[in-house]
Amino acid sequence: MSNLFKIIVISSPNFKKSEARTVTRLFESGLERFHLRKPDHPTERISHLLDEIPKEFHSRIIMHRAFELMKDYDLGGYHHRSYEKLRKTSGLRSRSLHKASELEIETDILDYVFLGPVFPSISKSGHKPKMSLPILRKTLTKFDSKAKRPLVYALGGIRKNKLSTIIEAGFDGVSLLGSVWGKPDPVRAFKEFTTSLNNYDRSKYST
Repeated sequence: MSNLFKIIVISSPNFKKSEARTVTRLFESGLERFHLRKPDHPTERISHLLDEIPKEFHSRIIMHRAFELMKDYDLGGYHHRSYEKLRKTSGLRSRSLHKASELEIETDILDYVFLGPVFPSISKSGHKPKMSLPILRKTLTKFDSKAKRPLVYALGGIRKNKLSTIIEAGFDGVSLLGSVWGKPDPVRAFKEFTTSLNNYDRSKYST
């Protein structure tokens, strides 16, 4: 596990009311990285959303799927399952993994990965973990010893009361979707996560 535990927010797959304003407020509230994922919507509409987010925050946005937008906007990186496409991009590179054993595959070109679901998904009904926490902990401990490795973010069913379990399992951060966008006020939900994380850090590391 790295010394600085991070929080990433993934967009809802569907467009939300005043979404650009909400994303902007998330950045203003300290969010360092936002994954823009709209798999069932046209590129033109995704482009319109980007136009509504201030350019100063574009470098914090990681694009999913809509590869053609990478050259039109100064985005922070690209998330995709294809290593061929990832090699053609500049900026940060990431992909999703669903089994702990997949950490053993070629990951040298990746800056970080999402691994999950760690817990039953909030946003995808019936999407359950394929890995036990003891196996995850053992695999992440072994993976942490590699000289060069991507960071590993927990994905799936992430709630505030699970943060200590995730940190102690050896993850480098969490990726949030349903626990943010499923709330009436996504910005408040994000802030509550950061507060919980800060409280955990103080209790663990202040002596």
